Amino acid sequence: MIHIKLKAQKMLIGKNMKAFFVSILPFLMSATLLCLNYYLLKFMKNNAEISLLFKMLIAVCVATLSLFMINTTLYISENYFYRKATDSFAPVRAIDLFCSFAVNILKTLLFFSWSAVFFLPCVALLFCAYSAKTNNYAGEIVTTLYIAAAIMALVGAGCFFVLFGRYSKCNFIQFTTGETNPVKVLARSTELMEENQIRYFLFRLSFLGWDMSCALLFPIIYVLPYRKCAKYVFFNTKPKQKQKELMSEKPIVFIFG
Repeated sequence: MIHIKLKAQKMLIGKNMKAFFVSILPFLMSATLLCLNYYLLKFMKNNAEISLLFKMLIAVCVATLSLFMINTTLYISENYFYRKATDSFAPVRAIDLFCSFAVNILKTLLFFSWSAVFFLPCVALLFCAYSAKTNNYAGEIVTTLYIAAAIMALVGAGCFFVLFGRYSKCNFIQFTTGETNPVKVLARSTELMEENQIRYFLFRLSFLGWDMSCALLFPIIYVLPYRKCAKYVFFNTKPKQKQKELMSEKPIVFIFG
């Protein structure tokens, strides 16, 4: 993985500040829309002439439009790093933006469905542990319930990692193939990441030290573009396969002349 990181560093020489600005564009868009939505909701709340149903309809429409705009900004930002890392051109079309938005909606629904499987039993176990402690049950029972809740939470976190890893290549697939069917994009990402999840996990884990250094704020100017660019170099680099020993089906004949 060292050659992947070195290639990403080389690409960002003299262009790091521009890449950092592109990286934070989704955050700036999110902050701007959050402020606008806040003032809009405040205005509607103070306006008694507007019916509650109409207020709710406007709120849903504004929230959907805001999420689409944030997703669009994120998609364009990711496209910039894809072009840098792969030295190829992927035009951004309107249909690509809608496909990316649909993909993220499906990913969110899948995440919440998986979360419900583990989150609800975890909450139930915590509630049972709290009730047992309140009613002065034996300490062993309370401890067992807490441990079971912790195990359930860890299993849920592991499932989230699997889900996140399986669909991490969706944008890359859209950039390379131009696929506009969100279901096919998710299926293709699952197929390509099936044997690379551990490799991708180790790759992300290798940035842990850099991520921790971002607590000082200043290193994030370097780390954020570096990590994004390295991600697309990683996706564009095929894993090295061990060369199989070539064995001839027929005996080798040495001819001496």
